Amino acid sequence: MIKQILKSQVQYIITGVMIIAGISFIQGCSKNNDDKGNVVAQVNMATISNSELEAAIPEGTSDEVKLALKRNLMEKWIEKEIFYQMAFEEGLVLNEDEKRMVRNYERSLLIQKFLNSHLKDRYRILDQEIEDYYEKHKREFVWDDDYVHIIHLIMENDDAAIKSEVRNSKYLMDVIKKNFLDQQSTLERPIGDLGYQKLNELPSEIVRRLKNMKTGNISGPLKTKYGYHYIQLLDNQKKGKTKDFDIARNEIVVRLQLTKRNEDIEKIKQSLRSRFTIQTDLSKVSEP
Repeated sequence: MIKQILKSQVQYIITGVMIIAGISFIQGCSKNNDDKGNVVAQVNMATISNSELEAAIPEGTSDEVKLALKRNLMEKWIEKEIFYQMAFEEGLVLNEDEKRMVRNYERSLLIQKFLNSHLKDRYRILDQEIEDYYEKHKREFVWDDDYVHIIHLIMENDDAAIKSEVRNSKYLMDVIKKNFLDQQSTLERPIGDLGYQKLNELPSEIVRRLKNMKTGNISGPLKTKYGYHYIQLLDNQKKGKTKDFDIARNEIVVRLQLTKRNEDIEKIKQSLRSRFTIQTDLSKVSEP
């Protein structure tokens, strides 16, 4: 099924985590919006402003992508606001377990806020650190299966104009950016740069086509029960092969940043312990 194509984050639309994070931010401030002249959507008395949408989008996002993201965020906010107001109207309330979850979440947010105020915003990782880590841990960076890096476009109909554009293009993303800006990539219908995907988790028709393709080539339209597919193969990697340094680089940076952050958290914890009265009774830990 196409469902597995879709563990990917589509670089072009930037869906997934960014939109979820944006919605969380928006919901926290939409009900008390004082920016009346900047309102872009309203559900009864609840409103949301363009400035709130703007704040929820990562810096550096292009204007075209930003517009698509704002539309998605606005529709998601309307949907959730309708559900929230209906729950309130029907008198639904949280039970004690759910209230405890809210309190625990609030504690976690406060803890994170405290740590963020005492930790660096970004840990700088030197190129030499990354290279040294890669050399020492190279065996950890191995492809666990056959993978392909692909750009994917799926359409309901065999569009002659799109077919002509694809045939005259060397890069499928150019066609997608030009014609499908407002079309959101979903688990069922993924569009864009899907990154590296396990070959055996793609639809069988696509697998057969990819096995006969050369890197850089664009193929399509390929008709399946899901629609008409265009695919560009950017790279393929075999199971057991060591990942190139450039592919492993981002993962290494994250690992090193997390290590440095955890080291700083441990230092903060040790420096604060003396200010608290801490007692433990390990004999009770084993009690049922």
